[in-house]
Amino acid sequence: MNAQVINIESKRFMNDTNGWIGNADFNFNVFNNTQQVLQFSNTLRLQYQKNKSRFILLNDLNLIKAGNTDFANAGYQHFRYNYKMSKWLTMEAFTQTQYNPVLKLDFRYLIGAGPRLKLLKKEKARIYVAALYMYEYDDIINDDVNLYEHRISSYITCTFSILKTVELTSTTFYQPNIENTRDYRIANDSGLEIHINKHFNFKSSFNMLYDTYQPEGIPDMVYSFRNGLSIKF
Repeated sequence: MNAQVINIESKRFMNDTNGWIGNADFNFNVFNNTQQVLQFSNTLRLQYQKNKSRFILLNDLNLIKAGNTDFANAGYQHFRYNYKMSKWLTMEAFTQTQYNPVLKLDFRYLIGAGPRLKLLKKEKARIYVAALYMYEYDDIINDDVNLYEHRISSYITCTFSILKTVELTSTTFYQPNIENTRDYRIANDSGLEIHINKHFNFKSSFNMLYDTYQPEGIPDMVYSFRNGLSIKF
């Protein structure tokens, strides 16, 4: 979790059936060689569907600590409500708390709402766009001035299935400060999954954030690139 713009799209359950659906993961590891290494992570995805209403609750915590140094220390809690107005239009409202001391974010609070539009929904392709108003409070480490900002949180998210063996997903965010257009964020979260056979999947993901007003000492652009092989028995 390197970026400070959370991609909720990748965590939705594409399920229109009434009722609950969810999953949870908990990991805790300790290694001790030249120094002690502590790893902890906890994720929760919970979704409830009732006719035209959908409730989404997300929790994500991640800590990697070696000695007295934090290599990763981040977390967020997110709650979102969707109401389906029509076949193509859904209204969204959300609130979120977040922290990431490694990137000098001591605490962030968000609340917002706006429309989400379905441009395309086929068996092999889905495209959605949204433009939401967002109020943001930031408490930056070693900075006496707390930030209170009004932003537009707009995004486009796409999913494409190719030849039944390849799935490509991508979500791009643009979050300008309404009162200062030079202050904006652009983020992208993309993934590629290739089904090699019934036992093996190859997964590749890219996560990037460009922020024109990062805290002092933090680069304007931060990113991560991951590759992995999934084995099914």
